[in-house]
Amino acid sequence: MARESGVSVSDLRNWEARYGIPSPKRSQSGRRLYSSSDKETVLRVLALRDAGLSLTGAINQALKAGTLGGGGDSGDVSLFATLRRNNPDLSVHVLDKRTLLALTRAIEDCCFAAAQQPILLGAFQDYRFYRSSQSRWRDMARSSLCAITFAASPGPTSQSTSDETGEPIVNISISAGSPLSREWALVCDGVERPACVVGWERPGQEGRPDQTRVFETIWSVDPSVVRQASRVAWSIAARHQPDVRGLDDILAERTVPAARMDALHVSELLGRTLEYLAAAA
Repeated sequence: MARESGVSVSDLRNWEARYGIPSPKRSQSGRRLYSSSDKETVLRVLALRDAGLSLTGAINQALKAGTLGGGGDSGDVSLFATLRRNNPDLSVHVLDKRTLLALTRAIEDCCFAAAQQPILLGAFQDYRFYRSSQSRWRDMARSSLCAITFAASPGPTSQSTSDETGEPIVNISISAGSPLSREWALVCDGVERPACVVGWERPGQEGRPDQTRVFETIWSVDPSVVRQASRVAWSIAARHQPDVRGLDDILAERTVPAARMDALHVSELLGRTLEYLAAAA
C-alpha cells in the first residue's frame, strides 16, 4: 500500500490508529490486508490535501465519500494533483492570473490553428469567469469534436447548451467543495498540437485583486499527459452528467501520438503567450 499510494508505512499506521482510515482486514497471522477500496480512499485523501484541505478535513471528506468514485461533488478529484502525482517530472510554476490567462489563450490559439477538431475541456472555478469567456468558447466549440466546461455555482445545473450553430457546450456545475472549484484548467486533446495547462489556486488569497491571484501551474504538450488530463476530466463530467459517458468511445478511438517535445510547437506557444502579455500590459 505504501508503494502504490506514496504514503509511508508509518503514516499509514498513524492514520489507521488516529482516524480509522484506511481500515484493512487482518489475516490469521495479523498481517494487514488492504482492499482496492482502501487504496482508493487513501488516494482520495491525498487529492483533497493537494486541493488545500488539512489532513483532518481531507480524511473526514474521504470517509464521507466512502470511495474515490462516491456520489456528489465529494467524489470529484483534483486534476492538478492527479497529473502531478502521475507525472512527477513535470515542473510546477507559480503564475499570477494574468500570466496564466495569457498561456491559456496561447494554447487555444495554437490548438485551433491546426484545425484538428480537438476534445476541449475547461475548468473556470466560478461560473462568472466562464460567462466572460463564453463567446470565445462558442467559437471554439464550432471547431471542436466536443466541449465541456466546469464551474462552481452560482450557475446552471449540469446541462448541454447549444449556440446558434448547434455545436454543443456541456456545462457542468460543481459545488464550492469540489477540488475543481480551486482549479483553472484547459485541455486541448487533438491529433496535432495537443496541450494542457492546469493551475491550483493557493489558499489564503481572499481580498486579493483578481488579476494578482497566484496559481501553482503545470503545463505540457506531451500527448500522453494531455490524454491523462482528458480522461480525468471526462470521468468527472460523466459522474455529473451520465449523458457524456457514451462519448468516452471518442478517446478510445483516438490513438495517442508518440511522446515528443515539438520545438516548433513550444516556440509558437511561448511566442503567443508573450504577445498576450504585451497586449495586456
